[in-house]
Amino acid sequence: MDHASKKFCTLFEIKYPIIQAGMVWTSGANLAIASAKAGIMGVLGAGSMDLQTLEIHLKKMQNAPLSMMAVNIPLLYEKNQEQIDLCLHYKIKNFITSAGNPQNFTSYLKSKDAKIIHVVSSPKFAKKAEDAGVDAIIAEGFEAGGHNGRDEITTLCLIPQVLETVKIPVIAAGGIATGKSILAMLNLGASAVQMGTRFLLTKESSAHENFKALLLNSSADSTMLMMKKYLPVRLFKNQFYKDIEKLESQGASKEELKNYLGSGRARKGIFEGDLEQGELEIGQIVSLIKSIHSVKEVVTQLMNEYHQALKNQTSWE
Repeated sequence: MDHASKKFCTLFEIKYPIIQAGMVWTSGANLAIASAKAGIMGVLGAGSMDLQTLEIHLKKMQNAPLSMMAVNIPLLYEKNQEQIDLCLHYKIKNFITSAGNPQNFTSYLKSKDAKIIHVVSSPKFAKKAEDAGVDAIIAEGFEAGGHNGRDEITTLCLIPQVLETVKIPVIAAGGIATGKSILAMLNLGASAVQMGTRFLLTKESSAHENFKALLLNSSADSTMLMMKKYLPVRLFKNQFYKDIEKLESQGASKEELKNYLGSGRARKGIFEGDLEQGELEIGQIVSLIKSIHSVKEVVTQLMNEYHQALKNQTSWE
Protein backbone atom coordinates (compact mmCIF):
# COMPACT_ATOMS: atom_id res chain seq x y z
CA MET A 1 0.00 0.00 0.00
CA ASP A 2 1.11 3.56 -0.63
CA HIS A 3 1.31 6.34 1.95
CA ALA A 4 -2.25 7.58 1.36
CA SER A 5 -3.73 4.11 1.86
CA LYS A 6 -1.70 3.48 5.00
CA LYS A 7 -2.76 6.85 6.39
CA PHE A 8 -6.41 6.03 5.68
CA CYS A 9 -6.11 2.64 7.38
CA THR A 10 -4.53 4.26 10.42
CA LEU A 11 -7.26 6.92 10.59
CA PHE A 12 -10.03 4.31 10.69
CA GLU A 13 -8.05 1.56 12.48
CA ILE A 14 -8.47 -1.00 9.69
CA LYS A 15 -5.92 -3.39 8.19
CA TYR A 16 -6.87 -3.08 4.51
CA PRO A 17 -8.09 0.01 2.57
CA ILE A 18 -11.50 -1.48 1.81
CA ILE A 19 -14.97 -0.35 2.89
CA GLN A 20 -17.89 -2.79 2.77
CA ALA A 21 -20.72 -0.62 1.49
CA GLY A 22 -23.86 0.05 3.53
CA MET A 23 -26.57 -1.42 1.27
CA VAL A 24 -30.30 -1.44 2.01
CA TRP A 25 -31.71 -4.82 3.10
CA THR A 26 -28.23 -6.32 2.80
CA SER A 27 -25.78 -4.73 5.23
CA GLY A 28 -26.95 -5.84 8.65
CA ALA A 29 -24.87 -6.29 11.78
CA ASN A 30 -23.67 -9.75 10.74
CA LEU A 31 -22.08 -8.41 7.55
CA ALA A 32 -20.59 -5.36 9.28
CA ILE A 33 -19.09 -7.44 12.09
CA ALA A 34 -17.67 -10.04 9.71
CA SER A 35 -16.11 -7.28 7.62
CA ALA A 36 -14.47 -5.63 10.62
CA LYS A 37 -13.13 -8.96 11.81
CA ALA A 38 -11.66 -9.52 8.34
CA GLY A 39 -9.71 -6.27 8.62
CA ILE A 40 -11.81 -3.89 6.54
CA MET A 41 -14.39 -1.25 7.47
CA GLY A 42 -17.74 -2.89 8.18
CA VAL A 43 -20.78 -0.74 7.48
CA LEU A 44 -24.31 -1.09 8.81
CA GLY A 45 -26.86 0.05 6.23
CA ALA A 46 -29.42 2.08 8.17
CA GLY A 47 -31.38 3.17 5.10
CA SER A 48 -33.75 0.21 5.32
CA MET A 49 -34.14 0.26 9.10
CA ASP A 50 -36.70 1.86 11.38
CA LEU A 51 -35.40 2.95 14.77
CA GLN A 52 -36.36 -0.29 16.51
CA THR A 53 -34.59 -2.43 13.90
CA LEU A 54 -31.57 -0.14 13.90
CA GLU A 55 -31.25 -0.51 17.66
CA ILE A 56 -31.33 -4.31 17.41
CA HIS A 57 -28.41 -4.23 14.98
CA LEU A 58 -26.48 -1.64 16.98
CA LYS A 59 -26.76 -3.84 20.07
CA LYS A 60 -25.30 -6.77 18.12
CA MET A 61 -22.34 -4.62 17.11
CA GLN A 62 -21.34 -3.81 20.68
CA ASN A 63 -19.19 -6.93 21.05
CA ALA A 64 -17.22 -6.18 17.87
CA PRO A 65 -14.51 -3.56 17.19
CA LEU A 66 -16.66 -0.42 16.81
CA SER A 67 -13.63 1.65 15.73
CA MET A 68 -13.53 -0.47 12.54
CA MET A 69 -17.22 -0.05 11.74
CA ALA A 70 -19.50 2.71 10.49
CA VAL A 71 -23.19 3.33 9.92
CA ASN A 72 -24.48 4.52 6.55
CA ILE A 73 -27.22 7.15 6.88
CA PRO A 74 -28.93 8.07 3.56
CA LEU A 75 -30.04 11.66 4.07
CA LEU A 76 -33.08 11.34 1.81
CA TYR A 77 -34.97 9.42 4.50
CA GLU A 78 -36.97 10.85 7.39
CA LYS A 79 -35.83 10.57 10.99
CA ASN A 80 -32.15 11.05 10.14
CA GLN A 81 -31.60 12.97 13.37
CA GLU A 82 -33.14 10.18 15.44
CA GLN A 83 -31.03 7.58 13.62
CA ILE A 84 -27.85 9.55 14.22
CA ASP A 85 -28.60 10.13 17.90
CA LEU A 86 -29.35 6.44 18.39
CA CYS A 87 -26.03 5.53 16.77
CA LEU A 88 -24.18 8.01 18.96
CA HIS A 89 -25.88 6.51 22.02
CA TYR A 90 -24.38 3.15 21.05
CA LYS A 91 -20.93 4.74 20.67
CA ILE A 92 -20.73 4.74 16.87
CA LYS A 93 -18.00 7.18 15.84
CA ASN A 94 -17.81 6.60 12.07
CA PHE A 95 -20.65 7.75 9.81
CA ILE A 96 -21.12 7.51 6.06
CA THR A 97 -23.74 9.91 4.76
CA SER A 98 -25.24 9.83 1.29
CA ALA A 99 -28.08 11.07 -0.93
CA GLY A 100 -28.34 14.54 0.57
CA ASN A 101 -26.58 17.66 1.79
CA PRO A 102 -23.72 16.81 4.20
CA GLN A 103 -23.96 20.28 5.75
CA ASN A 104 -27.16 19.22 7.51
CA PHE A 105 -25.38 16.95 9.99
CA THR A 106 -21.59 17.31 9.64
CA SER A 107 -21.14 20.05 12.23
CA TYR A 108 -23.33 18.18 14.70
CA LEU A 109 -21.43 14.93 14.22
CA LYS A 110 -18.07 16.65 14.47
CA SER A 111 -19.18 18.17 17.78
CA LYS A 112 -19.65 14.58 18.99
CA ASP A 113 -16.09 13.62 17.91
CA ALA A 114 -17.39 11.50 15.05
CA LYS A 115 -15.73 10.99 11.66
CA ILE A 116 -17.83 11.59 8.55
CA ILE A 117 -17.43 10.20 5.05
CA HIS A 118 -19.85 11.49 2.40
CA VAL A 119 -20.79 9.79 -0.88
CA VAL A 120 -20.72 11.93 -4.04
CA SER A 121 -21.16 11.35 -7.77
CA SER A 122 -19.38 14.40 -9.21
CA PRO A 123 -16.44 16.76 -8.55
CA LYS A 124 -18.93 19.58 -7.82
CA PHE A 125 -20.56 17.65 -4.99
CA ALA A 126 -17.14 16.51 -3.75
CA LYS A 127 -16.11 20.12 -3.26
CA LYS A 128 -19.34 20.91 -1.42
CA ALA A 129 -18.76 17.96 0.89
CA GLU A 130 -15.19 19.07 1.61
CA ASP A 131 -16.40 22.62 2.34
CA ALA A 132 -18.98 21.13 4.73
CA GLY A 133 -16.12 19.65 6.77
CA VAL A 134 -16.32 15.91 6.09
CA ASP A 135 -13.22 13.80 6.77
CA ALA A 136 -13.23 11.86 3.49
CA ILE A 137 -15.25 11.40 0.32
CA ILE A 138 -16.53 8.30 -1.41
CA ALA A 139 -16.56 9.12 -5.13
CA GLU A 140 -19.01 6.66 -6.69
CA GLY A 141 -19.16 6.05 -10.41
CA PHE A 142 -22.47 5.21 -12.06
CA GLU A 143 -21.45 1.55 -12.45
CA ALA A 144 -22.45 1.16 -8.81
CA GLY A 145 -25.66 -0.52 -7.70
CA GLY A 146 -28.44 1.32 -5.93
CA HIS A 147 -29.01 5.07 -6.17
CA ASN A 148 -26.68 6.92 -8.48
CA GLY A 149 -25.74 10.28 -9.94
CA ARG A 150 -27.67 11.69 -12.89
CA ASP A 151 -24.49 12.71 -14.73
CA GLU A 152 -23.48 9.08 -15.37
CA ILE A 153 -19.77 9.71 -14.72
CA THR A 154 -17.84 6.43 -14.70
CA THR A 155 -15.48 5.61 -11.85
CA LEU A 156 -12.40 5.74 -14.07
CA CYS A 157 -13.28 9.31 -15.10
CA LEU A 158 -14.65 10.41 -11.73
CA ILE A 159 -11.72 9.59 -9.42
CA PRO A 160 -9.05 11.73 -11.15
CA GLN A 161 -11.44 14.68 -11.41
CA VAL A 162 -12.42 14.49 -7.75
CA LEU A 163 -8.78 14.19 -6.71
CA GLU A 164 -8.02 17.41 -8.59
CA THR A 165 -10.92 19.13 -6.81
CA VAL A 166 -10.42 18.22 -3.12
CA LYS A 167 -7.54 17.70 -0.70
CA ILE A 168 -9.16 15.25 1.72
CA PRO A 169 -8.95 11.44 1.23
CA VAL A 170 -10.96 10.03 -1.66
CA ILE A 171 -12.41 6.50 -1.65
CA ALA A 172 -13.21 5.00 -5.05
CA ALA A 173 -16.52 3.17 -5.55
CA GLY A 174 -18.46 1.69 -8.42
CA GLY A 175 -17.47 -1.35 -10.47
CA ILE A 176 -14.79 -2.62 -8.08
CA ALA A 177 -14.84 -6.35 -7.32
CA THR A 178 -11.28 -7.71 -7.67
CA GLY A 179 -7.81 -7.17 -6.28
CA LYS A 180 -6.74 -5.88 -9.68
CA SER A 181 -9.40 -3.17 -9.59
CA ILE A 182 -8.31 -2.19 -6.06
CA LEU A 183 -4.76 -1.68 -7.35
CA ALA A 184 -6.07 0.31 -10.31
CA MET A 185 -7.98 2.70 -8.03
CA LEU A 186 -5.02 3.15 -5.69
CA ASN A 187 -2.81 3.81 -8.71
CA LEU A 188 -5.23 6.58 -9.72
CA GLY A 189 -4.65 8.16 -6.32
CA ALA A 190 -7.58 6.90 -4.26
CA SER A 191 -6.83 6.24 -0.58
CA ALA A 192 -9.21 3.27 -0.41
CA VAL A 193 -12.07 1.55 -2.21
CA GLN A 194 -15.67 0.81 -1.33
CA MET A 195 -17.32 -2.41 -2.52
CA GLY A 196 -21.03 -3.16 -2.39
CA THR A 197 -21.94 -5.85 -4.89
CA ARG A 198 -18.91 -7.95 -3.97
CA PHE A 199 -20.05 -8.14 -0.34
CA LEU A 200 -23.75 -8.58 -1.12
CA LEU A 201 -22.72 -11.93 -2.56
CA THR A 202 -21.32 -13.31 0.70
CA LYS A 203 -22.66 -15.74 3.29
CA GLU A 204 -23.09 -12.98 5.89
CA SER A 205 -25.11 -10.68 3.63
CA SER A 206 -28.81 -10.51 4.51
CA ALA A 207 -29.87 -10.42 0.84
CA HIS A 208 -32.31 -13.24 0.05
CA GLU A 209 -30.81 -16.49 -1.22
CA ASN A 210 -33.07 -16.34 -4.29
CA PHE A 211 -31.57 -12.96 -5.18
CA LYS A 212 -28.03 -14.22 -4.67
CA ALA A 213 -28.68 -17.27 -6.87
CA LEU A 214 -30.11 -15.06 -9.61
CA LEU A 215 -27.05 -12.82 -9.54
CA LEU A 216 -24.63 -15.72 -9.89
CA ASN A 217 -26.11 -16.34 -13.33
CA SER A 218 -26.04 -12.71 -14.47
CA SER A 219 -24.34 -11.35 -17.59
CA ALA A 220 -22.59 -8.10 -18.48
CA ASP A 221 -25.85 -6.54 -19.68
CA SER A 222 -28.02 -7.61 -16.73
CA THR A 223 -28.31 -4.12 -15.17
CA MET A 224 -29.35 -0.64 -16.25
CA LEU A 225 -29.54 2.81 -14.66
CA MET A 226 -33.24 3.74 -14.49
CA MET A 227 -35.69 6.33 -13.09
CA LYS A 228 -33.43 9.33 -13.77
CA LYS A 229 -36.45 11.65 -13.63
CA TYR A 230 -37.22 10.57 -10.08
CA LEU A 231 -34.29 8.98 -8.24
CA PRO A 232 -31.64 7.30 -10.44
CA VAL A 233 -31.06 3.67 -9.49
CA ARG A 234 -29.20 0.78 -11.12
CA LEU A 235 -31.56 -2.19 -11.44
CA PHE A 236 -31.30 -5.84 -12.37
CA LYS A 237 -33.44 -6.51 -15.44
CA ASN A 238 -36.53 -8.32 -14.10
CA GLN A 239 -40.25 -7.74 -14.64
CA PHE A 240 -40.26 -4.65 -12.41
CA TYR A 241 -37.42 -3.23 -14.52
CA LYS A 242 -39.41 -3.93 -17.71
CA ASP A 243 -42.43 -2.13 -16.26
CA ILE A 244 -40.30 0.90 -15.41
CA GLU A 245 -38.69 0.80 -18.87
CA LYS A 246 -42.15 0.83 -20.48
CA LEU A 247 -43.33 3.73 -18.33
CA GLU A 248 -40.23 5.76 -19.16
CA SER A 249 -40.54 5.03 -22.90
CA GLN A 250 -44.10 6.43 -22.68
CA GLY A 251 -42.78 9.64 -21.08
CA ALA A 252 -43.90 8.96 -17.50
CA SER A 253 -43.50 11.90 -15.16
CA LYS A 254 -41.56 11.93 -11.91
CA GLU A 255 -44.81 11.58 -9.97
CA GLU A 256 -45.97 8.63 -12.09
CA LEU A 257 -42.67 6.82 -11.51
CA LYS A 258 -42.84 7.59 -7.80
CA ASN A 259 -46.40 6.28 -7.54
CA TYR A 260 -45.56 3.08 -9.43
CA LEU A 261 -42.53 2.44 -7.27
CA GLY A 262 -44.65 2.84 -4.14
CA SER A 263 -43.08 1.59 -0.93
CA GLY A 264 -41.38 -1.63 0.00
CA ARG A 265 -40.22 -2.61 -3.51
CA ALA A 266 -36.55 -2.96 -2.51
CA ARG A 267 -37.46 -5.02 0.56
CA LYS A 268 -39.71 -7.24 -1.55
CA GLY A 269 -36.91 -7.99 -3.98
CA ILE A 270 -33.63 -7.87 -2.07
CA PHE A 271 -34.75 -9.11 1.36
CA GLU A 272 -37.86 -11.21 0.62
CA GLY A 273 -36.69 -12.67 -2.69
CA ASP A 274 -39.48 -11.61 -5.07
CA LEU A 275 -37.45 -11.75 -8.27
CA GLU A 276 -40.19 -10.42 -10.56
CA GLN A 277 -41.96 -7.56 -8.76
CA GLY A 278 -39.15 -6.56 -6.40
CA GLU A 279 -36.74 -3.69 -6.98
CA LEU A 280 -33.41 -5.50 -7.43
CA GLU A 281 -30.55 -3.05 -6.91
CA ILE A 282 -27.09 -4.31 -7.90
CA GLY A 283 -23.86 -3.07 -9.49
CA GLN A 284 -22.75 -3.45 -13.09
CA ILE A 285 -19.78 -5.61 -12.04
CA VAL A 286 -22.02 -8.42 -10.76
CA SER A 287 -21.42 -10.78 -13.70
CA LEU A 288 -17.80 -11.27 -12.57
CA ILE A 289 -18.91 -12.95 -9.33
CA LYS A 290 -19.67 -16.66 -9.72
CA SER A 291 -19.69 -18.08 -6.19
CA ILE A 292 -20.68 -17.31 -2.60
CA HIS A 293 -18.02 -17.24 0.12
CA SER A 294 -17.62 -15.86 3.63
CA VAL A 295 -16.45 -12.28 4.04
CA LYS A 296 -13.14 -13.50 5.43
CA GLU A 297 -12.58 -15.68 2.36
CA VAL A 298 -13.49 -12.82 0.02
CA VAL A 299 -11.10 -10.38 1.71
CA THR A 300 -8.31 -12.96 1.61
CA GLN A 301 -8.93 -13.54 -2.09
CA LEU A 302 -9.03 -9.79 -2.81
CA MET A 303 -5.74 -9.15 -1.07
CA ASN A 304 -4.07 -12.13 -2.76
CA GLU A 305 -5.22 -10.78 -6.13
CA TYR A 306 -4.04 -7.30 -5.17
CA HIS A 307 -0.55 -8.46 -4.20
CA GLN A 308 -0.22 -10.61 -7.33
CA ALA A 309 -1.28 -7.66 -9.49
CA LEU A 310 1.18 -5.42 -7.65
CA LYS A 311 3.94 -7.99 -8.21
CA ASN A 312 3.12 -8.18 -11.92
CA GLN A 313 3.08 -4.40 -12.16
CA THR A 314 6.48 -4.12 -10.49
CA SER A 315 7.87 -6.83 -12.77
CA TRP A 316 6.54 -5.01 -15.83
CA GLU A 317 8.12 -1.74 -14.70
